[in-house]
Amino acid sequence: MYGAIREEDEATSVQSSSFQVSVTNLQPAGSTLARSPTVEDEGLNFKERFCYYVPCCNWMMVYTSQDFFYDLLAGLSLASYQIPLSMSFATAVAHVQPVCGLLGLSIAPIVYMFMGTVPQMIVGPEAAVSMIVGQCIEKTVKHNPDVSSIDILIVLTSCSGAILLAFGLLRFGFIDNILCGSLLKAFITAIGLTMMINSSISILGLDEILNKLPSEIHVHSPYQKIVFLIEHIQDYHKATAIIGSVTFFILFLLKYLKKVCERRKIRFASFFPEILVVVVFATFLSAAFDFKHHGIDVLGKVNVEGFHFRLPFTSSLRPWYGELFGVSFTCAILGFFESSTAGKSLNSSLIPMSSNRELVALGSVGIAVSLFGALPSFGGYARSKLNAMNGARTPAAGLCMGLTTLLVTFFLMDYIYYLPLCVLNAVIAIVGVSLVQETPKEVRFHIHTRGYNELFTFFISLTAAFFYSIELGVAIGTFYSLMRVVKHSTKSRIQILARVAGTDTFVNSDFIDSKESHSLLPKKVVVKGYNEFRRQSMLDRGLAADVLEVAKSGVTDVTENVIVEEQTDLQPELEDREGCLIIKIPEPLTFTNASDLKSRLKRVELYGSTKAHPGSKLTDSKLRHIVFDLNGMTSLDSSAAQILAEIIQNYRKRGVTVFFCRVFRSNKLFKRLDDSGIRALLEDHPGSQYGIVQTFSPYYDRILDALKAIDFIEGSVDTDVISFCSSIQYDGTV
Repeated sequence: MYGAIREEDEATSVQSSSFQVSVTNLQPAGSTLARSPTVEDEGLNFKERFCYYVPCCNWMMVYTSQDFFYDLLAGLSLASYQIPLSMSFATAVAHVQPVCGLLGLSIAPIVYMFMGTVPQMIVGPEAAVSMIVGQCIEKTVKHNPDVSSIDILIVLTSCSGAILLAFGLLRFGFIDNILCGSLLKAFITAIGLTMMINSSISILGLDEILNKLPSEIHVHSPYQKIVFLIEHIQDYHKATAIIGSVTFFILFLLKYLKKVCERRKIRFASFFPEILVVVVFATFLSAAFDFKHHGIDVLGKVNVEGFHFRLPFTSSLRPWYGELFGVSFTCAILGFFESSTAGKSLNSSLIPMSSNRELVALGSVGIAVSLFGALPSFGGYARSKLNAMNGARTPAAGLCMGLTTLLVTFFLMDYIYYLPLCVLNAVIAIVGVSLVQETPKEVRFHIHTRGYNELFTFFISLTAAFFYSIELGVAIGTFYSLMRVVKHSTKSRIQILARVAGTDTFVNSDFIDSKESHSLLPKKVVVKGYNEFRRQSMLDRGLAADVLEVAKSGVTDVTENVIVEEQTDLQPELEDREGCLIIKIPEPLTFTNASDLKSRLKRVELYGSTKAHPGSKLTDSKLRHIVFDLNGMTSLDSSAAQILAEIIQNYRKRGVTVFFCRVFRSNKLFKRLDDSGIRALLEDHPGSQYGIVQTFSPYYDRILDALKAIDFIEGSVDTDVISFCSSIQYDGTV
């Protein structure tokens, strides 16, 4: 509480590396999960290790026909929803052939089935990543007409997969904890807006005008496309606009009715494939009324035979890897964040999700789908949640969906020849609307909680993505988030401890600045033996007469003051020893925060507070003693030890005695303090006969032990007599 330390806790807060307990991972009976191998797992055989690194072996050994039935139903239901959506992502978003999306939806879940750790995760083309890929392909092909869009797609997919695979092998799974949620929400919002703007151009039939613009005219960012829409809105194609707009509103209405039914607990509502129904119906109408004859663009013949096995990282593609690395990195990070979000929402308490193994799985998926020229594929929250609702039990549901998609790709593509492109763009517009629906709620939450850093991250990322590109928005937001992380990790969190008068509680004096904070602190908890020790110390120095006189003259006033303090909410008095600082270091010291510790100690000595402005007035007191409370310093690296030794040497040269108390009991830490020479620089004053406890000399077990040692070191305590005697209730005896 506000950095408070109670002396009763000091006696029991023993942390020792020798007392560490090995806890066995508890697993339910029949569980096939393998726990993470550690140094202690030397007894693991090859089979156990193989099952850990190839997770499919765990569930395949206990797979039943009943599991297959549920997985098959879930896979077929999901395929009816995802097939038209993946075609829309490929055609209307990524600007490649529909088969690229279908192959991504087919191959990715099959590969993930063997490597993934989240049973109900469905991997496939994602709106956000497809949007980034589409912007890159659009820009690159426009300025390099001789370059194939499939070659650019292979470069982006393989490079992003290789990045994730490398991150997984290097155990970089912690990166999903670095960037804040508001940054991801900004990405999703920017992508949703971009999808709606791009779809609006196609729904209004303005694609032909956009494609005929000169190459020196750049219309790539969402802002530029809005300007294009405003300038050419009068040139819209009437028939295309009618079909596209009607499709959009029908889909919007069906989704709304579906949500209403789901809220009313109508179970089968979630299984209704509204996108598939609309796409099939629109294709039938297009064939019956010959939409193509009225100037409405249709999908046409999809050439599946032209797609063959391709090798990435070849000499012909190598020059593009350096140029497109930034876009590939953006796709990899954003895809991993989306997959991680979906995985954590689906993660079972009995099935641990490993971020490192997920990185390996997604990287393997990326490299595998790039061999077929497919869209980058990652885990999606919406389809994975639907997969779980449909009753899927294992990753085999993704296999069923993938095989169904392959059958459609190779045997049913001729039946969608008349599918209007404006209908696919209407589907994308609906997806874009769904992506931005949660944004107002997110913004309101951070406004209500005064999360100004989150709001700044959100708006700066969204602004950069809107006016320039999504990649720049990702880069700026990521950079700002990383700077926040670096600033937080390099900031020292030392505290100045002061004792509440008449209590055994030490508190961070910088926090005791309001009634709300001090009202929770104990008012009358006497330090056992400490006041008696102070009085006996003064008697031994010939100050008994002064003590008795002060005690007699102030007994009534002291009692009255205590009563007033207990009956009011006045701020409690904090006792600061003249010329003595008590500094708490509540964190491990590393090279990142040790330098800041040095500057903050200087600020404390000069201005009396870590929060003081450098322009504040200097304090008049001269420092004679400094006590470091190291209960939270569980580790100390070599660079930090060097800086700490320099700090203590500087204090010793100036005649300041240094005490270490409540040192974390770790053999490694003790050895580091000894090897660095810090131990030899510390003040050691054994005094067991006076109640000073030192389990490991020269370190003191409690803060009060160090303060008692200071009393014996000082030749005179005249400056402390009045303040400490005021808390002694005189009983008429000496």
